[in-house]
Amino acid sequence: MTYKAIVLDVDGTLLAHGEPFVRPQVAAAVKAVQKMGVKVVIASGRTSYAIRPEILGGIRPDYMVCANGAQLLDRQGRALYTREMTPEEMYALVDYFEDFDHPLAFCFPDNYYVYVEYQKMRDFYQKATGHSEYVLDGEDQDRHLENMPFGAFAILPPENLAGFDERYGYLGLRFVPYRPGYYDVICQGVNKALGVQKLMEHTGWTADELVCMGDNDNDVELMGLAGLSFCMANGSEKAKAAAKRIAPGVEEGGVKAVLEELFLNAAKA
Repeated sequence: MTYKAIVLDVDGTLLAHGEPFVRPQVAAAVKAVQKMGVKVVIASGRTSYAIRPEILGGIRPDYMVCANGAQLLDRQGRALYTREMTPEEMYALVDYFEDFDHPLAFCFPDNYYVYVEYQKMRDFYQKATGHSEYVLDGEDQDRHLENMPFGAFAILPPENLAGFDERYGYLGLRFVPYRPGYYDVICQGVNKALGVQKLMEHTGWTADELVCMGDNDNDVELMGLAGLSFCMANGSEKAKAAAKRIAPGVEEGGVKAVLEELFLNAAKA
C-alpha cells in the first residue's frame, strides 16, 4: 500500500510527557519521510500556537488538525476549517467551574487563556509540557470578545463530571481524559477524525492512504478512520482497542520505529 500521509498526535506520541521538545532522532525520522514525498499531518488536542516548529524538533507539518479537530490549518497557517464554541457552551463551562474553583482554560488561536484558577492551570501545564508561556491569565474573562475558543482544557475530580452533566448535559460537550482528573472539553460532533475528514475533502486523499499514530482517548475516532493506525504502547486502553496495531512506546521512539518499518527501511533496500 502506498501511503500519502502520516497523521501524528503530539503528547504521548511524538513527544514524551514532561519533555519540552520532540527528541532529535524522532524528528529526523519524520523529516526523512517528509522528504520522500509523504505529507506530515499533526493532529493534536493542543491549540495551534502550542505546536510550534521548535517544539516539534524542527518538523514543519504540511497540515495541522488542532484543538481535537476544531481547527484545520495548512502549511502557511491558513485556516481551512474551524468550529468555534458557541457562547452558550463557553458560558456553561465558566459558570460551573467558577462555582467550584476548578481550573479552566480555553483554546484560542494565539494561546490558552485561563478563565478560572490561572496559577493552578499554569503550574500544571509547565509540569506537563515545559511550556507555560502558552498559558495566559484570562481571568478578566474578555478574550472571547475577539473571537470564540475552539475548545477547553479542564481540571476537576472525575466524580464532579456528573454534576456538570446534570446541569448542562443537553449541550453535548464531551470531557475526554488526558488522564484522570484532566480533560479536553470538546464540542459535540468534533474530534480529530472530523478534522482529517475535512482535510481529505481538501486534498482528495482516501482513508486507506493514511497512517495515523496516537495514544489517548481523543485519538479513538481517528484510529477507526485511517487505513492503518498505531497506538503507542503507553496509550490508553480505549486507544489500543481502536488501533489496528500497537507501536513501541514514546519513550522507546515508537514513531521512529514505525516510520522505519513502513518507509525508511524500504528506501534503503
